[in-house]
Amino acid sequence: MIPTEDPTAIPTQTPTCSPTYHPTMDPTMIPSFKPTQLPSSQPSSLPSQFPSSLPSSQPLLSPTCQPSSIPSSQPSSDPSVQPSSSPSGQPSNHPTNQPSSFPSSQPSQQPNFVPTNQPSSSPSSQPSHQPNFDPTSQPSQQPASVPSRQPLLHPSSLPSSQPSSQPSTQPSLQPASYPTSAPSYKAEQWGQIVSDKRRRRRVSGFCEHACSGHGTCTKNNNCECFKGLDGESEWTGPDCSLRTCPFDFAWVGAVVAANDLHPWAECSNKGLCDRRTGYCNCFVGYDGIACQRSTCPDNCNYRGACFPEKMLADKAGRDYSTPWDAMKSVGCLCDPGYRGPACELQECPSGADPLNGYGNEQGRDCSGRGVCNYETGYCGCFTGFYGNKCQYQSLFV
Repeated sequence: MIPTEDPTAIPTQTPTCSPTYHPTMDPTMIPSFKPTQLPSSQPSSLPSQFPSSLPSSQPLLSPTCQPSSIPSSQPSSDPSVQPSSSPSGQPSNHPTNQPSSFPSSQPSQQPNFVPTNQPSSSPSSQPSHQPNFDPTSQPSQQPASVPSRQPLLHPSSLPSSQPSSQPSTQPSLQPASYPTSAPSYKAEQWGQIVSDKRRRRRVSGFCEHACSGHGTCTKNNNCECFKGLDGESEWTGPDCSLRTCPFDFAWVGAVVAANDLHPWAECSNKGLCDRRTGYCNCFVGYDGIACQRSTCPDNCNYRGACFPEKMLADKAGRDYSTPWDAMKSVGCLCDPGYRGPACELQECPSGADPLNGYGNEQGRDCSGRGVCNYETGYCGCFTGFYGNKCQYQSLFV
């Protein structure tokens, strides 16, 4: 057992009884007188009456009684000696109000029934707010009916001004009524209107819009628009707010000189300039940043490459650099085995005429002894000739 409390008192009295037995070797006599004065010198030897040795044994009995009373006061200090060993045993039982163990496994069964009763009443009011999220799935069935009537109200007046911005999304509904009047603006005639030919009126004595930051204000308050590295104006319009498009020799235009109808024109007079971006929108059949060249027919059917006439003549050992359209008109350089303006024809094999007439050296197909099918590339030989290029003569007719 572990002591439950520390010692609170130390005995302050000694036992009231003494041992009943004394040693047998005590001295046999006691001096009968006491000295009246101190000796003047030290004794030279021990008295003969004193014991010559210590007792040879200890008392055989211990006191047989205990103190008759308990100390009435507390000790003034803590014990100076600690116990020399720990308790050798543990408590023999546990507290009775705590669980003695934990569950060793999970429940092995699920509830074997579901609630059998339904709500006894319906909600008495409608929801007060809209849901704050979208449904995550599609409805499982179609509505059982259609609306029974049309909307009761229509707009009572027309808008008084134009909208200041474009809508960011497409409308989700159709209009409920038709317009009651036509627009009041007057449509302009077809064609591109050059801004510097349209009359403009300034409302102050300065250049309009400070030349939009794209030019300088000169005398008479006119804008002189900035030019590019090629010397052409990059901007146009009374206030230099419109972009210009690339220039090149016109395919056709006003008379410039004798036998010259090809002035320096924007988009080469074969396209419309987009004043917002500065790009030419070329007419069909023309290509290039300034619509300055034609296009190859059908893109050469992907059987050749498109080159200007000057380069085609150079590849054929000829010169075609002086005419005005040397770098404007283009044509197809077909891959081997194809011919035609758009490389649409498939050539047939050909060789020397077996009868020593005109064959492939004169540009004849099928060695001059057959007709070429340009869709398949096969020769249809004349009677008496055969072979893939009609190069053989038959012995029998």
